[in-house]
Formats: sequence, C-alpha cells, structure tokens
Amino acid sequence: MRFKSIHIKEGYFERYIVFSENNNLIYSKKNSTGKTSLLRILLYSMGYSIPNTKNIKFENCIVTTQIEENGRNVVLIRSTREYIVMNVDGNEETFILPSQEHNLHKKLFLTENVDLLNNILGAFYFDQEKGWTLLNRGIVIGSIRYNIEELIRGINNFDCSELVRQKERKSQDLLKYKQMFSVSKYQETINMETSNLASESFDTTTESKINQCKIQQNILKKELQQIERALRDNQKIKKFIADIGLLVQLPNGETIAVTDENIVGLNDSIYYLIAKKKIIAADYNKISLEIKEIEKEQRVEETQLSFFDDVETIAEIFDKRIATIPINALSVENKIHSVEKEITDIKNQIKDITRNATTTITNIFNNTRKYLNELDLDGDAITEKYLFTSNLKELSGAILHKTVFAFRLASLIEIERTLNIKLPIILDSPSGKEVDPENIKKMINILNRDFAENQIIIASIFEYELNHIHKIEIKDRLIDTIVKE
Repeated sequence: MRFKSIHIKEGYFERYIVFSENNNLIYSKKNSTGKTSLLRILLYSMGYSIPNTKNIKFENCIVTTQIEENGRNVVLIRSTREYIVMNVDGNEETFILPSQEHNLHKKLFLTENVDLLNNILGAFYFDQEKGWTLLNRGIVIGSIRYNIEELIRGINNFDCSELVRQKERKSQDLLKYKQMFSVSKYQETINMETSNLASESFDTTTESKINQCKIQQNILKKELQQIERALRDNQKIKKFIADIGLLVQLPNGETIAVTDENIVGLNDSIYYLIAKKKIIAADYNKISLEIKEIEKEQRVEETQLSFFDDVETIAEIFDKRIATIPINALSVENKIHSVEKEITDIKNQIKDITRNATTTITNIFNNTRKYLNELDLDGDAITEKYLFTSNLKELSGAILHKTVFAFRLASLIEIERTLNIKLPIILDSPSGKEVDPENIKKMINILNRDFAENQIIIASIFEYELNHIHKIEIKDRLIDTIVKE
C-alpha cells in the first residue's frame, strides 16, 4: 500500500502533494508549519477518527487521497467527518462514519478480521505526542487504541469476541457493585452523624410505604397474569377435546362422546382459577387504591413544605433519601469479590487463547530482540513474556523510544505477512526523546535494510539518510496556494 497523492482544499486555498513510492520527508526549517497536520490529514482521509491540529479543522477541508495497493487504484474523498467516498478502479461506494469505519477498512486493507483492523494503525503510525511512548498497549491517537494481545489474536484469526463481551459486561456490573458499596459506606457515615435521619422524615417514610405497596402490587399483578395464562390454557384444552370428537367405552360396553361437560375435574379447575382471580383482583385494586391515597398525602405534604424551603438543605434531603435505600454492605462486598474472580477467570481464558499463537509470538519476539540489539539495548535479556509486559517504569527517554520502535516494527512484519501487503510506515518527529544522532542513524539503517519495499513518510525538522528520499517542504503553512478558478 502506497500513498500516491493528496489534494487538500480549505476554502479558497489548496495544496496538492505527490508522494514518492519509496521514502518521503515532510520537512520544514521550523516547527508548527503543518508537518503533523499533513500526516494526520492523511490518516483522516483514510476514514479514521483523527483529532484536528491547532491550525486546521479537517472537517472544513475537502481531502482527496490516491492510494495504490496490490495493483488496485483507490481514491478516497472526504469532505466531512460524517461520511467518506471510496472509489476502487472506478467502482464508487459511500461509507457513513464512524459506524461503517470497519466496512471501509475491510475493503481498504482486504481483511474481514476486526481485531487486525483495530490495530493496524498502531503498527505503522508513530504519533508525535503518544506514538513514541506506546509500546504494546495504549492510545495511538485520539480514541484509537493499540493492543498486542488483540493484534496477535487477529493475526491468528482467534475469535475471543464473546469472551471480551462477557468481560465488559462483568466489568460494568463490578462498577455498579462498587458504587453500591460506596453508598452503603456513606449510609454508615450518615447514621453515625445523625440519629437515624430516615425515621425523622415524614417524606422518606411515605416513600418507603409507597415502595412496599408497589412491591406487593407487582406480586399480585404477576399472579393475575399467571392465572390468566392458566385459564387460557385450560379453555384451549377443553375446546380441543370437544372438537376432536373422542369416544369413550364404558365398562358395560356403552360408547359415549367426550364433551366439555363430562370431562371430570377440568371444569372444577377452571372454576377454581376464576374464583382465585376474583380474590387476587380485589386485593390488587385495594393495594392500587392505597398507593393512590399515599401519593395524594405525599403531594399535600410537599405542597406544605414548599413554603418552608429553608427548613432543610438539599444535602440534608439527599442524606435522608440515601438512608432509606436498603443495602446489605456484606452481600455487596461478597458480590464484588465474586465478580472480580469471574473477570479474572475470563481474562485468563483470553490470555490462554492468545498465548497459543506460539509461532506469531516467537516471530515478533525474535525480530524485536534483533532490533533491540541493533539499537544498543540488551535484547538477549528479555523473554517472549516481555512482549506482554506492563512494566514501563524501567523504560524512559531514549530507551523507551528505541524499544517502542523495535516492538512496533516487529509487529508490522507479522501483519504484512498475514495480509500479504506492504503497509506505509509513518513517523512523526523520530528524533525526539533524547535520541542521539547515532541511534537515529541505526533506526534509519533498519528501515533502509528491512523495509526497503515499504513507503516511508517522515515528518521532521531534521534530514535523514534514507535511500531515494523525496523531500516535501512546508515553508509557512501547509495549505498555501489560492485556488485557481
């Protein structure tokens, strides 16, 4: 995959840029001229949800990008954040964004695998702000994330989507239980500071009565619904037996027809259900009337209290309401421990499935270790488990910068092997983070040697010894040419 050109039109100004199929340097002698904007607008033109830069609002631009990929000529036209038009060899299709972003990228990257699609950008794009600290998990740019476990599952076509959904549901439940537990602790504080505020308030007592009545009302309503179903079923059985014309032979040899009148017990059951329905219906009406009466009293009380707004503060009213919520802190705490264990079990299942991708893990690890050694880091000191590390405290400055470079390029190789395409490599300001010129040279040597078939696009105020480099210079502003009528 290679960017061939991009045309950016913003109001009366425009810029048309042609890219080399090999190496490109987006260069300016000073910062804040539009280098990062150009990289981001490239990604924006691919349908990604990319945040604006300081000087350009992408949604105010009409962006047309030409891409060549495995003999296909792809043209992407985006004039709004709401949709994008994709033209592949003359066949045009419109995609609504962001809801159809995956559909667009499935056709762009020629894969149906969502886990791969979610992580492709993180493999080939190094953002100026977050890119050089993003090792194996985290934010690529905006809300787009990168996750090494998900990527490995995508490369191997391991589907953990149901387990992931279960984990998310359990995590949401866990959050709710923790909030409930916090409320229970707050209740304890209220009760310690006051002498049971709930009992002192007519309003909260009334609310409690209403809640109890509504619980009883719901129970009666469900009983009525069950009786209705039973009556319908019995009536259907009665009619069915009557309709099919069954004959029964008595012990004396006499034959009689079975009718709804001579079926023993069935009518009794129906009469019983009807009687029970009447009793429960009367109870239901009684409790409904009681609820209305209590609510009427409550409205009268609220009207009276409205003349005394300064009697209670909002905080005091809130405390009284909270104090009436029945929460068993011990039960909630036990449930928290139970859900946490369930989440851990699901995570372990996902981890086990991921770690079964031994070939992919080994390939990524071997290339990572090779690049680390070339960048004067001790690649031989790590094991394959290090690909999944969460400990980044020991990495800082240039060490983290180089480690990120090695990790992500190693992942890119495996993605390309799976998709059978060469992806572009986009680097925004690779000379930052205290990386000295010697280390930059080693990074460039890796790109020249192992990624000679990839299109490389670098944005920087520095120049690099990339082979066959094409310089795209930005002087004062990215979009600086007046549109000719």
